[in-house]
Amino acid sequence: MEQFLSDLVLIRDGVLNATADLWVPLVETVATMPTWVLAAAGAGALALIGVLLFGGRRLRGGDRLDRPDPILRSQPTAADMPPVDVMAPSPMEPAPLPDTPEIQGLAEILADQGVDDQARDGRLRSFAGELDDLRARLGTVSAGSPAAAKLLHDARVAIASGDIARGTDLLIRAAEEEDTTGHKHAWTAGIHGRAAALARLVAGDLLAARGDAEEATTLFRLAADAVPEDDLELRVECLGRLGALAHGREDYKAARKHFAAALDLLEKSGADGHPDLGGILNNLGLACDLAGDAKAAELYYQRALAADETTWGDNHLNVAAVVNNLGLYYRRRGKTQAAEPLFRRAVAIKEKHLMPGDASLALSQVNLAAALRALGREEDAQDLERRAGLPPPEPPEAEEPGEEDFPETGDGGDEPEALEDTETGERPVPAG
Repeated sequence: MEQFLSDLVLIRDGVLNATADLWVPLVETVATMPTWVLAAAGAGALALIGVLLFGGRRLRGGDRLDRPDPILRSQPTAADMPPVDVMAPSPMEPAPLPDTPEIQGLAEILADQGVDDQARDGRLRSFAGELDDLRARLGTVSAGSPAAAKLLHDARVAIASGDIARGTDLLIRAAEEEDTTGHKHAWTAGIHGRAAALARLVAGDLLAARGDAEEATTLFRLAADAVPEDDLELRVECLGRLGALAHGREDYKAARKHFAAALDLLEKSGADGHPDLGGILNNLGLACDLAGDAKAAELYYQRALAADETTWGDNHLNVAAVVNNLGLYYRRRGKTQAAEPLFRRAVAIKEKHLMPGDASLALSQVNLAAALRALGREEDAQDLERRAGLPPPEPPEAEEPGEEDFPETGDGGDEPEALEDTETGERPVPAG
């Protein structure tokens, strides 16, 4: 099926390029047609463009953000330490990066920027996870003019060969060409607007992968402006991208604004069962949580959980992401008894879908271990940490005279503000 879809994309591009020289004569011929013929042809063209443009396009506006929380862990006493011969299992070795021209091209750009090895590996792995989606999206961008078709063709060739920088520039030029053509021909403005928005989304993704968040933000904003009013899903996706970039920059106020705008669009359209609804609600809750609006955060998390359970079922990874974030919300506020079953549910779901040693699974296991330790279940906590690949905890350092320990409020009440710092450990989670 993938090969078939790829062949269709190539055929479509070939037709666009082959007919580029006939564009002007075609326009002259169309100008002499009766109105009813133009209307019928226009309806058929729009239907075809809809198939080419949206067939296979996967939305990412509702991708769920995991909370980048440090490990919440109270240091055990020496009596709680396991025997010295009890060693944690070695975590899984990271899978090798795909050896593709796109990955190699990005690696060269990051190396030229002086990005250190660990950060470079993280960016490349993130890019590798999005590469199939990026390729599919790039194949669905349908040009509205021969000049844009040529630019898009050259952009695809450049990116496929690993020349990420040139491919990005060509996509931006193609989008600008679509803008120009759309302003000249109002009756096809929607077609050109969609093409411009999609080209900018791909270019923005490439810039974000290179670490240029500011330029990527500009492109995503221009993409949102170019989207036709009737294209709800594409507009939601643009807003979701803007929110995710703001989240990555720790600008949670801006992230909240973009996610709230996306939610407003979905609610006004009556899209209660939209597959992106839970993701937008989760991300909006996370933005509110990190911005300090606890009341709004809890409300959005609860709505996200209900939406994802309805859309995806009780045991989907999307549900695990929401309950993990909701558990962290309660845990940071000292409501450990409310957090523990949520972390346990996240671990149970991820164990059904992910291999042992996976980084996402390990994080949920460590979150659950922290909650169990706070509830006095040290043995269970250490067992979970061993399963996550963590070594046994280090012996605690002698306390300085006059230090004060804040007690855990297991009854669900709020903890003193200083407790967050005293419980935060810096032990790394093994790479998955």
